[in-house]
Amino acid sequence: MNQLTEEQIAQLSPDTASLAAGKGLAGTSKWVSFGYNERVLWGEIKGSGSTPYRSQIDLTNTAFKCSCPSRKFPCKHGLGLYLMFTRNFADFTKTENEPVWVKEWMDKRASKPATTEPKPEADVEIVAKQAKAKEKRQNKRLEEIAGGVAELDLWVKDLLRGGLLAFPEKGPQFWKKTAARMVDAKAPGLGNMVKEFQEINYFSGNTWQGEALQQATKIFMLLEGVKNIDALPTLVQEDVKSLIGISRNQKELLEDAAAEKIKDIWLVLGRQREVNDEDLTIQRDWLYGTQSKRFALILNFAYRSAPIQNLVVPGTATQAELVFYPGNYPLRAAIKMVGSNSTQFPVPEMFANWDAVQEYYTQILSKFPWADNIPLFVKDLLPVTHASKWHLRDSDGYIMPLPADFDIQKLYQILALSGGTSVHMSFLQQKDTVVPLGVWVEGKYKLI
Repeated sequence: MNQLTEEQIAQLSPDTASLAAGKGLAGTSKWVSFGYNERVLWGEIKGSGSTPYRSQIDLTNTAFKCSCPSRKFPCKHGLGLYLMFTRNFADFTKTENEPVWVKEWMDKRASKPATTEPKPEADVEIVAKQAKAKEKRQNKRLEEIAGGVAELDLWVKDLLRGGLLAFPEKGPQFWKKTAARMVDAKAPGLGNMVKEFQEINYFSGNTWQGEALQQATKIFMLLEGVKNIDALPTLVQEDVKSLIGISRNQKELLEDAAAEKIKDIWLVLGRQREVNDEDLTIQRDWLYGTQSKRFALILNFAYRSAPIQNLVVPGTATQAELVFYPGNYPLRAAIKMVGSNSTQFPVPEMFANWDAVQEYYTQILSKFPWADNIPLFVKDLLPVTHASKWHLRDSDGYIMPLPADFDIQKLYQILALSGGTSVHMSFLQQKDTVVPLGVWVEGKYKLI
């Protein structure tokens, strides 16, 4: 049985409102009945109708079900039940006698095959035709965005010709207008790269000049890649297509027999969730394979309040098979099969210091020069202040800065967990800063 922490349960919430409502339902007086055993947790709670809502949670392969009409997943009742179980475990009586409605759901889940059944091999001619049709579609898309590429190429050159000192004078609308033009040109990836100019702080210190030049260089390199795509190695071509917005269909990827697949026990290092200007929720789960020693990014999207299926739980070790999107530095993956998860979270092999990290990061950049948000581990890090900014200091005394906008509450959490001593940490390398995901304290992994 897995008993998640409050922090892990919070990571499963679809939004802050659902989590707040769930916390309000986490008292035993709110529930008509509740119980648990090694495989399942269940409860009944009074709703707006005459019949109580029935909520249940698979404790082995974390999953939720509730009879309420909410379109959010998990709903506030599932979150409240799990939070109550964590907070008031002593009030729960373990029993093997599951209610019929609980047993039916769990038995149905148990009857599903643990792995996906392999599809019969397709006819060679059919596969060849499909591959040719796909290539034709992608080539047509590249032709369609050629005008946008030429326009952005001229825009970047004019931008740099005007000099970096002119950048701060350009307001948000300047960047948004060009980004929107790239979306119209069917190259949303280029539009996103232009938008990153908006995120630069042009009025604090002198670091913005390097950031702006670096971003302009990345765009220029990508434009050169698009213009010369036929001369690039196959995997680099895949990178270029993905970056400009020609994404590969996930269903197609999962069915691709040639795609790289890895079965492993994956440590779910952390989750990031954000809502962009178009009301699109972007969820990133960062994983590490204990046997393959590979990092992976699981990327999911949802518009407005649409739910995102949570196949992995942050802070757990999950048996799963991942299929990696092709690329010269493959990081993004899709989940083909997921099994049981465990709260036992081993400490992986780590880099000794920041020098080792930078050497590794340089190797990645040689394969994928647009790399950003690279998950890594370093042992014995200590939060310190330098020049009125927070950094992480390694055992050799070298420091790496946290982002200027790093959440102050998360910083306090790191300080509390470290207690003035160094801790092993997982984080994301973002350009010249690092973003903590979690720390190991007394052998246990704590999410940040």
